Amino acid sequence: MTQLRWLLHTAASGLVSLGCAGAVAGGFQWVAGQPNALPLHPLPIELPAGRMQPWPSHSLLHTGGQPPTYWVAAGLGVQRLGIEDHPLAAAWRVEATATCARLISVPLSDAKGPDVRVVQHSELLPMTCAAGFTDDCTSTDGQLRIHTTFTGQQRVRTVRGGFYGTEGRIPQTLHTGTRTLTITHVPSGRHLQLVERLNDTAAYTAPQTAIRYLPGLQRLLLLGAAQDRGMPLWQCVVLP
Repeated sequence: MTQLRWLLHTAASGLVSLGCAGAVAGGFQWVAGQPNALPLHPLPIELPAGRMQPWPSHSLLHTGGQPPTYWVAAGLGVQRLGIEDHPLAAAWRVEATATCARLISVPLSDAKGPDVRVVQHSELLPMTCAAGFTDDCTSTDGQLRIHTTFTGQQRVRTVRGGFYGTEGRIPQTLHTGTRTLTITHVPSGRHLQLVERLNDTAAYTAPQTAIRYLPGLQRLLLLGAAQDRGMPLWQCVVLP
């Protein structure tokens, strides 16, 4: 039963990556060569054999030191809900580098120390930031603006409603065009852009939990926000 609760928890978390059911979304891709762009770097990750990867469901944790130590963990349980850690749970320490950062595999116990706590998403970004089809939000410290726009066409069709398609007919909007996700460092005005091309689909990518802002290290981690031929990319940005 504990394992079932964990699976239900992670499944529910994964569903937010699509705006609605339907055809699979194309995924975001990085736009290179933009003027005044923030450089986007690969994020090296030590992947322990037989363990989970930090995508699509993960947690961000930190200590209160200066600078704080950050961890990324996959498969952590929720103690207050009686959900145990997944048997293949894994943890990584975020280490800042001259290029940007890397994730170093560590024992899961490192991310569960008495002075370590989970960073709630709403502490850094609004809860629905980067979750909508179009969206505009700013980090709680005012340093980052995350803006999603759409250029293209939309049409509405009628489909069967409900999980099993048996609850009457409802309207469904299909999109053809380009969504652009722009992440701007407000003080400097520098930014990066990701684009998603949609072709008559109701589904779209919502990289809400894939964007991890680490103000204590002046880093931004994109853990699967962009894709390459359907595979998630791990990327890092050094903020000015």
